[in-house]
Amino acid sequence: MKTTGLLFAALTLAATGVLADESWKARREAALAQAFAQADADHNGALSPAEFATFVAALKQIRLQNRFARLDTNGDGQLTLAEIEAAPRHRHLCGGGN
Repeated sequence: MKTTGLLFAALTLAATGVLADESWKARREAALAQAFAQADADHNGALSPAEFATFVAALKQIRLQNRFARLDTNGDGQLTLAEIEAAPRHRHLCGGGN
């Protein structure tokens, strides 16, 4: 019984990681598609250099909005210093590990 419980727990954790990874991939693909659609002004399915600049700006804006939403833990549309400080730190953003 104990082994079955441990196996179930391990499988559940593994599945959670896969689902989280799939969720991240789905959000990333949706953001790319949204930014591409916004940037492709002539709707030819390809980006000119000017359209690519728009794509990059749109993608940054989408990422910024998503990051803000994740930090706004109480959902009031504003960030407090406490919400920002409580956010997980990413090495590439804070220079950690150097």
